[in-house]
Amino acid sequence: MSAEDLLVREQGSDGICAAYNRILETARHTAGCEGVVLLHDDTALGAGAREQILAGLREASVGVVGAVGGRDLHGPIWVDARRTAGVANDVYGRREYGPALADVDVVDGLLLALAPAAFQHLDFDRTHFPAFHAYDTDYCLQVRARGLRVRVVPIDYLHVDKGDLGDREAFERGFAHLRAKWPDRIRPPGPAERRWRAIRQRAATLSGEARHRLASTLKSLPSRRP
Repeated sequence: MSAEDLLVREQGSDGICAAYNRILETARHTAGCEGVVLLHDDTALGAGAREQILAGLREASVGVVGAVGGRDLHGPIWVDARRTAGVANDVYGRREYGPALADVDVVDGLLLALAPAAFQHLDFDRTHFPAFHAYDTDYCLQVRARGLRVRVVPIDYLHVDKGDLGDREAFERGFAHLRAKWPDRIRPPGPAERRWRAIRQRAATLSGEARHRLASTLKSLPSRRP
């Protein structure tokens, strides 16, 4: 953060959308606000992240910037996209999903950076997405429907997540609302595409887990001094 940045902490007891909407309301009343960065509490930003995010938000017609995302969805989250971009840096290690810079339809909600063109006009849909799922996809699709760009850019970050979806029932409810709300944006895959996607995702997960185990092993080795 720099001296002119404003840190806003919010509890999500009434839902993450409600908490995020309160942050957006604060931003709308903050003169000269160039962007709103919404972070999960298990996401850490590195030293270069501020300038990286601002550079992305200053691009023409950009509404949302994120670290990893996808275009042409067949499911509820960015990884369920036919074309992916960016870098996931989390419990499974660092994994490249495609180009470091790319226009996409949605980005992962672990880090959502919103430009004034988005946060001045669009709220999170707390009615249909009260829990901790699908709100990020929905917001990005709102931004796209407004004619704005959703952009993946290189960001220095670390996501110290638990490595699972959490409440599966809430996830499925969120997906059902997404399919009903955005039938033109979420196109289900056929059988052959489903098999190929499952193989690719499994390979990416195993590769990330292997790198994570190797890194942990190397860190635990005793160092030798001359």
